[in-house]
Amino acid sequence: MSDDGLPEAAETYLRALDAELSEIPPDPAREIVADVRAHIADALDGGRDIAEILAGLGGADAVASQAREELGLPVRDGAERAARTLSVVAVAAGVLIAVCVSFLLPSTVPVDPLGADSGEQGVVRRFGPGIAMLTLLPALLVAAPLVLPGRVRGAARFAAATVLTVAACAAGEIGLYYFPLALVAWAAAIVPWAVRRGAGGRWWSYLTGGFVALPGVLVAVASAGGSVGVGWVGAALWIAGPLAAGALCAYGIRAGYAATALAGALVMILSMAERGFLFAAFWLFGGLYLAIGAGAYAASRAADGEPAGTTGRPARTRPAPAPGG
Repeated sequence: MSDDGLPEAAETYLRALDAELSEIPPDPAREIVADVRAHIADALDGGRDIAEILAGLGGADAVASQAREELGLPVRDGAERAARTLSVVAVAAGVLIAVCVSFLLPSTVPVDPLGADSGEQGVVRRFGPGIAMLTLLPALLVAAPLVLPGRVRGAARFAAATVLTVAACAAGEIGLYYFPLALVAWAAAIVPWAVRRGAGGRWWSYLTGGFVALPGVLVAVASAGGSVGVGWVGAALWIAGPLAAGALCAYGIRAGYAATALAGALVMILSMAERGFLFAAFWLFGGLYLAIGAGAYAASRAADGEPAGTTGRPARTRPAPAPGG
């Protein structure tokens, strides 16, 4: 027990929190530590176990990260930064898909809707803009973790990815359009979780590079065997492009990840404009490229960041104030 009656585990937690708050202005930092100390004391007086109390608070780094966010300071948690980046990408993908579903599904909308069969009209013309706005609900779902408290964001991201996956599988043809969004949502959930546990490394770069280069290899083999005919432009787009991006990804060069994500988004957009026989294949493949490229890019940026609360120099440690001090 400490002098003020708190268990040693609580004092250890408060010291860790104080160190994590080293880059926050002193007065707010002292208030945060004092508030947490008071919360622990009140919970102990209420008969709760110290382990349960600390588990409910979350890690000291998470508390400090949330405090920095509330104070308008830059978030130093690399994993959280990756999650935010991927959530923004997911929202953008959700808006793109909503536009596609509202205006292009199920087929080209005729100029004169009165003279067309209802099955040939898009959602907006068949049901009006009010119903069409519902297509934005998946985008709002993946945006929710951006505004939720820090301690529930991880669970919210996994929940959003699960709901989107189930909905995409159950919604038939419309669900096909939302599979890319589900993939990006899973990236937003898994990448921060993996970053916090130190997963990844060179094997992730090699795996990403191999997958990105695979289409180029397949097209090159098919072209050499005479199964597919590609001109110089086709060779540049479908062979040289994937191979170059794959090589950059394999070497862990961030530009390769960004190029992969952009290529995936471009393939999705082009597949919407030219909804041919292979639309589903290009749409899903573009979504997979987008999710893998964006996920790897966000993970590489997170790896560049420092752990929450560190600045490359020893953190100053202030003695935690006594209750009421």
